[in-house]
Order: sequence, then structure tokens, then C-alpha cells
Amino acid sequence: MESPSNQLVNKFVISLPEGKILGFVTDINVEVSDNQYYFILRMKVFENLSRGEFHPGMFSSEKKIKIKPEDIVNVGPDVIILGDGKVPPLREIERLVHIAEEYNALVKELEKKEEEIKKLKEENKELQKIIEELERKVKRLEVIEDDFGHLKEQLLKQEGQLEMAREYIKLLEGIRHDIDEIRNNITSLISGYIEEVMRKVVNEELNARGLKKTII
Repeated sequence: MESPSNQLVNKFVISLPEGKILGFVTDINVEVSDNQYYFILRMKVFENLSRGEFHPGMFSSEKKIKIKPEDIVNVGPDVIILGDGKVPPLREIERLVHIAEEYNALVKELEKKEEEIKKLKEENKELQKIIEELERKVKRLEVIEDDFGHLKEQLLKQEGQLEMAREYIKLLEGIRHDIDEIRNNITSLISGYIEEVMRKVVNEELNARGLKKTII
């Protein structure tokens, strides 16, 4: 497996902050200082670069540059891109792009949820109106139920009074029957008494005249 340092050889070096091609790497060394790794890039410097054409005359001199691993934004098949610590590595950029995409997706999802919440709030508002109307109806029904209870009590009282009236009527009918019997008895007694008195008067009159008693 090729070492990371060897992957930096025979590649063009581009500086993003400077916006130019720095040169072509011909050799590389690794240096360690204060627990920090450095790459010493030996490269041919571009000169007389014009019209975007590459030719041997462009490499007129060589120089060395010292970079940290974190200065490297990305390493491609032919190019090393440097950010000089001002540009995050490509993986970090990709990670940030991925985070941004996730954030945008979450924002869209949140907007969708907010629309759903808004819709649910409207539905809840309508349901609240229905509940309030039902509560008013329940209160009216409770009032009607109370009135019905009072009416029922009054009807029960009236039924009791009616039953008493029926019993009283029965009593009156019994008394009336007794009165009729008494009246009939009195009538019979009076009729018998009158008949007896008349018979007695007639008999006395006949006796006074010396006649026989009448049989009435």
C-alpha cells in the first residue's frame, strides 16, 4: 500500500486562498516538530504560464514549501488542493454539506409539520366550537331534566290526590247507597205507619158505629 506522503508526489499544487497553481511536486519529506507533522514539498515553480498551455519552459525554478496535513483540502489523481488552514478539508466540507442537506430536509419536514399542526389547530378550533355547543345543549338538557323531575313530583302528588279523590268518591257512593237504603226504609216505615194509623182510625169509626172492623 502506498504511503500517504508518496500520494503527494507528481501532482500539481493549487492554493485556494491565493487562487493559483503553486507548482508541480517532484519530491516530499516528512518532518516532525513539537508533536506536529509537516510535509516538505519540493516542487517546480510555474513561470511564463499563459493562455492555459503547459510546456517544459514553464518550470524555470524549484522551491520548497512546508505544510501541515490539515492544510490539505483534498488530494486528487493529479492535483493537491491547499487551503492553508483557511479552507476546511474536503471531507469536512462534504460533512458540512451533508449536515446542511440534513438541516434543509429537517427544515422542510418542520415546515410540513407546522402545516399539519396549523391544520390540526384549525380542526381543534372547530372541535372546540362543537364541544362548547354540546356543553350548552347538555346544560339545557340538565335544566329540562330538573323541570321534568319537578313535574314528575307534581304528577305523583296529583296522582296521590287523584287516588284520594277516587277513594273519597267510593266513600260517597257507599254513603249514597246507605242514604238510599235509609230513605227506602223511612219511606217503608212511613207508608206502614200511615197505613196502620188509617186502619186504626177506620176501625175506631166502625166500632163507634157498631160495624165490623175492616181488613185493609
